[in-house]
Amino acid sequence: MDVEERRLAQAMHRVAGGIEPEVSALVDGGVRRGRRMRFRHRARNAAAVAAVTAAAVTAGVLTLGSGGTTTTQAPAVRLASASEVLGKAARAAETRPQPIPRMNQWLYEKMLEYGIGTDAGTQHVVREDWARFDGAKTAELQNGKLVYFSSKVPVSRYGQKKYRALASLPTDPNALRTKIYKDVDAENRSDWRYPTRDGEAFGTAAQWIWSTPVGMGPKTQAALYRVIATIPGVTVQKVEDGAGRPAIAVTHGYGEQFLLDPTTYQMVGQRTVNNGHNAPISKINGVDPKWKGLPVGAVTKSLTRLTVKVVDRAGQR
Repeated sequence: MDVEERRLAQAMHRVAGGIEPEVSALVDGGVRRGRRMRFRHRARNAAAVAAVTAAAVTAGVLTLGSGGTTTTQAPAVRLASASEVLGKAARAAETRPQPIPRMNQWLYEKMLEYGIGTDAGTQHVVREDWARFDGAKTAELQNGKLVYFSSKVPVSRYGQKKYRALASLPTDPNALRTKIYKDVDAENRSDWRYPTRDGEAFGTAAQWIWSTPVGMGPKTQAALYRVIATIPGVTVQKVEDGAGRPAIAVTHGYGEQFLLDPTTYQMVGQRTVNNGHNAPISKINGVDPKWKGLPVGAVTKSLTRLTVKVVDRAGQR
């Protein structure tokens, strides 16, 4: 089992090397596929989408974390309703500059990961990944060494599929909401990550935003936030992200939270907390022993995006 497959098996958020989804999986069912591998997306997917949707975004460089657009001294978080918070996130998304990368450039992401539900365990581990925008290659640091992976799908066909997938998403919130619920209804209930239809729709919309830090048009991203605001049961609360920074958690319960920066309203984290009912259960071994005795509210999976930016080569930060 290679490194990518091991991470997929252990954390359900890695994509096995070289596996690329068909366009039907990305357009009509890709959101569902994203949920199944939901926690640690491969930068390869977001990067290739970004390259072929460049016409949909404006010039700029997006950087999160220290040295970037996220402030290191954020003001105290003041929450009102979920709809107000998500409305601010939508308006911020509409005006936020987005990069227009060249096909031979790379998407660089620096992530902080921890939690007993990840391969990082209780240690806070920083991971760095690069993905070329034409979808041909990805790279990551392993024990301080840059390791490359190549795509098995022809670059032009890969990019074309990603373009059709993202470009097909409606920018009208009502139409996008209809599509999301249609996708949820078409999925086998046994594949749902949430116990309710509304929860599954929430997970769908939020995962699209999280998994595409570069390449989603501002209107599409804003529409997704507005869709989330209409879903019954969505709540917000004050938390800290994995790096200890103030954040706003947007959730539909069942333990999964998507974290917004309280200043920029960018999505900077995704995490799962123990709610007493979401521990992994094996038909053979029962509840994973790591979850036994774990207090409700304890973070079991945390992924914090420290930096995301466009660079000219793998290894560049």
